[in-house]
Amino acid sequence: MSSLDMMLTLVGAGYGIGFMTATKIPISQRPDVVIRPLAQDTAVITTYLLRPESSNSSVSLDRFIERLRGPPDD
Repeated sequence: MSSLDMMLTLVGAGYGIGFMTATKIPISQRPDVVIRPLAQDTAVITTYLLRPESSNSSVSLDRFIERLRGPPDD
């Protein structure tokens, strides 16, 4: 989704549902959209790093990717 406004417009028009953080709720009040909290207090969000496929990666990029991966699972 390119913007919060676009998501709200599509949801309000009946094209689906959307998700947003609680911090966006005050600026997202619209008469055609109902906002409800998720059942759980916390949600797991899977995030992906997208980058061009290239063998020209830098040391700093490699370190950043390793940091994103986090510690290895035991």
